[in-house]
Amino acid sequence: MKQLFKSKPILSFTLLTLSITLTFWFLPVVVTLPKDIGFGAILIGGCGPLIAGYLLTVINSGEIIKIGSRSIFFTVFLVSALVLFLRLYFVNNGLSDANGKIPSLNEVGILAFVTFGLLCFILALNLSNATNSKLKENYLNSSFFESGKARWYVIGFSLFILLNICSYFIGGLLNLKTTDFIIKTEPTWLIGFISNFLFFGGIEEFGWRGFLQKELQKKYNPLIGTLVVSLSWSLWLLPLHFNGFYSTGGFIDWLPLVALMIPLTITYTWVYNKSSYSILAVILLHAMFNNVNGAVGKSELVFLVLGISFSIFCIFDDKMWKMRSFEHIYNSKSE
Repeated sequence: MKQLFKSKPILSFTLLTLSITLTFWFLPVVVTLPKDIGFGAILIGGCGPLIAGYLLTVINSGEIIKIGSRSIFFTVFLVSALVLFLRLYFVNNGLSDANGKIPSLNEVGILAFVTFGLLCFILALNLSNATNSKLKENYLNSSFFESGKARWYVIGFSLFILLNICSYFIGGLLNLKTTDFIIKTEPTWLIGFISNFLFFGGIEEFGWRGFLQKELQKKYNPLIGTLVVSLSWSLWLLPLHFNGFYSTGGFIDWLPLVALMIPLTITYTWVYNKSSYSILAVILLHAMFNNVNGAVGKSELVFLVLGISFSIFCIFDDKMWKMRSFEHIYNSKSE
């Protein structure tokens, strides 16, 4: 098994990720679970890409699974637990309940709290190894702030805000349907963004960009790598259209997502590559995409056109059709 992991990291990552996630995300479809336990299954399943990337990196480095920096571990564990606590608290105070799948705090029992603790442990274990110099190509270290990449953090945070605002005003000029607001100022939005940053989207980037895109770009040009990630990511999201977290429409609701994921993934790859492989920049981008509609208005049609147009710009700006000499930035940090 170890030989397979080392010789075929792309295949191994894909199979591990899908095995972990589909097990937990299809569980609420085949078994009736209490609301809080079902939500715990959704959260653990969402860790699939993170767990797969971390396990393969540890195994391929000849290391063992262990807590790295204890200070990072306990800080991340406590902060993530607090954020999750606040996210559940604000379900009844202005934040989305994801089609009734996210319980309010008073609906959570002891077993669910244990599940949430496991989630915080997984995230903390992962990040505690960001400073582990024994891990080969330790992509985890790019999830922390680096002053030289500050402008890409700003781009990651603001890109979809700007696209939303532009679509809102263009839609208004063209008499197209827009939201009934341009900016909302409810403070609960910040809790939504931070929880997206840690759990609902951001956590995936350790696997999709941090591990899989990195491995693909060793063999293929960034555009081919992006298409592979897009298809894998789309398949990974399929159960959410069966278990009700996104919808219960199954393949019918999922198929449009497959098409939309291609320009979105191209944009994520652009930020990842242009920022010298910063996971933090892409986590910010991902979290904002998931959460921006709760704070900034838009025109759906114009936003779609702008998003596709921007992804085309990304292809040409980064020359994604060209192979590159992949002397990965993490190599020098792990030796």
